[in-house]
Amino acid sequence: MKPEPMQHANALPNSQSPLVKWLDQYGNAATIVACVAMIGGAIAYSYNRTSTGRNERAWARYSQARSAQDFGDIADDFANTDVGAWARLGEGERLAESGIGLMFTDRKAALGELKNADEAFRKVLSTKSAASAARERAAWGLAKSTEAQCGGDTSKPIEAYQALLKDFPKSIYKVATEERIESLKSESSKEFYAWFHKQNPKPPEPSKPKDGLPDGHPPFDLPLDDKPEIEKPKTEEQTKASDPEGSVVAKLKSEVEIEFARTPLQGALKFIAEKCEVEIELDGEALKRAGFTKNMPQTLTLGKVTGLEAIGVLLKKYEKEKFPLVLVVQEDEKKALITTSEFAEKNKLAVFEFAKPAESPKADESKDEKPKDDKPKEEKPKSDDSKSESKDKDAPAESK
Repeated sequence: MKPEPMQHANALPNSQSPLVKWLDQYGNAATIVACVAMIGGAIAYSYNRTSTGRNERAWARYSQARSAQDFGDIADDFANTDVGAWARLGEGERLAESGIGLMFTDRKAALGELKNADEAFRKVLSTKSAASAARERAAWGLAKSTEAQCGGDTSKPIEAYQALLKDFPKSIYKVATEERIESLKSESSKEFYAWFHKQNPKPPEPSKPKDGLPDGHPPFDLPLDDKPEIEKPKTEEQTKASDPEGSVVAKLKSEVEIEFARTPLQGALKFIAEKCEVEIELDGEALKRAGFTKNMPQTLTLGKVTGLEAIGVLLKKYEKEKFPLVLVVQEDEKKALITTSEFAEKNKLAVFEFAKPAESPKADESKDEKPKDDKPKEEKPKSDDSKSESKDKDAPAESK
């Protein structure tokens, strides 16, 4: 006979195991604890992944930083982290380097840079969680900056170096630090820093605006007698008497056999330079701005001419351009420069003026003499008197 269902139900409590009884009593609480643990684990995993990604981005920025501003921004964005401490150290080191360099040219700016460097170094030293190597370098940088700013009293930089040895007895800077301490104790160092502290180098004052005046124009407020004279370019004839042997112009007057067939401009000038034994520089940047190139083909047959005449013929091809090519003779640098009129004017360079070719006398000779084969023009019928007059005029020519 099968038992009734209720009999089975009544029999269940008596057949439960201890685990079932525990679940009946603590099952809900156990489920809540398990859920909380899972949520906490998920949060921790997410945080670790986010923190790792943040650190990677920070170190990537650190590797690309160059200036003190770059390192300072990283230190601000990632404060209280390893990369933040190293970035603050990088900021201080670059400020100190800049400040020490400016001590010889701009004392006011130098002291400002060194003050900011000291602040950055102290931030690194006060961050106990920062790497020991970073704090050690910060102590060394702070000591050097303090020495650069000291006057005749060298006690402060000595204290800074001694603090480095105290905090980092096995420092890699130990030998150098001990040498600096001994040197700063000497009278010669005290005298030097006392003298150096009194110096006050300043940068040159910026030039006043010209209010739209063209380059080379003297300011209007100058007295008439003090206005600078603008050097006028010399012609070839004017330079003949003043061309000592070995000068650029004298060398360019050497004879050269010129025959170019689609030779690039720079090749043609190089050939002339070698034959004249003088340096000829082609200003590629100026040519590029004016729309020229160094490889413009040159086809030219002149025979034996001077190098100066050959250059004149080459440049004459471009004299009608907006910014023609010009020759600048730089005797102080022992070279000739081929550039554009725009560049020469902008840099206040005296352009060499080639001698103009002598005018052909044929026009004047035609007025006085006529070739043997010339005949009077018959424009209109003339009277007998006019014919006889013309014959008289032509008689000397025929007699020749």
